[in-house]
Amino acid sequence: MSSEETPLTTNPEIVLRKRKNALRLREVKKLQAGERAAKRLARKNSKNQKFIRAETMIARHRASEREQYRIKRVTKYDRESIERSDKKDDDENSKLVFIMRIKGPYGARIPYKAIQILRLLRLDAVNVGTFAKYNETIRPLLRIVNPYIVIGTPSLATVRNLIQKRARVRISVSEMKTKTEKGEIEEGEEYDEARETVSVPLNDNNLIEEKLGENGIICTEDIIHEIASVGPSFKTCVKFMEPFKLEPPVNGWNAFSKLERIEYDEEMKNHRVNNSARAPLNEVDVDKFIANQI
Repeated sequence: MSSEETPLTTNPEIVLRKRKNALRLREVKKLQAGERAAKRLARKNSKNQKFIRAETMIARHRASEREQYRIKRVTKYDRESIERSDKKDDDENSKLVFIMRIKGPYGARIPYKAIQILRLLRLDAVNVGTFAKYNETIRPLLRIVNPYIVIGTPSLATVRNLIQKRARVRISVSEMKTKTEKGEIEEGEEYDEARETVSVPLNDNNLIEEKLGENGIICTEDIIHEIASVGPSFKTCVKFMEPFKLEPPVNGWNAFSKLERIEYDEEMKNHRVNNSARAPLNEVDVDKFIANQI
């Protein structure tokens, strides 16, 4: 009686070869990732260990001290105004201003009080701006962060250009998923499942009507009119939009642009900050200022 041959319970040779190659590839990628991490750490340590002259350290320390003294003087001088602004908001005498953050005093550390006010104004980075009402409430705050901002009264054309070209809003991931499923996603919209919200350009009147319809605002022109006229829904419109991110005033890579960039950096380094408690705000022609950066 012939016994039946039982098949071997082994994998084919090609499967074993694929597993071996995959294992070897994983080991190679792991080594490469370790080498990249070591190089990044070495570059970071070399930057931290960069030689700094004693004169530079003293200059930075003195600049930081002067900035601390300046804030103390301004706070003491405007203390009564700050207390008065906490009690009332003079909306009747308010005017529209555009506030933009710039580089502060060269080498000085930003004091904590100034950082808090910049965060309150949503100016977390350089070349970022936002609209605001200029009245007795905000004036003392702007005087504290005066070296880090410029302000000006924008025209209607500038307000329209900013909102139409640079306005962005944040929506929830669920709303973005709905737009993606319907095929309504457009260029400039970035969808990331790892984040709770996503930033999209303000080019959808349906979104405006959904978010601001209760205030009688249903399109982009309504937002422009509300901000330009400092209407009753001004704060709602400003908070609905993200701060405007503008381009650096000098850009490009040709020789002339490089020279302009060097001159601009030298000008900012030599920028003197008035430490007087009554120093005026840095008011500029904001229309011309924004036209170079929009």
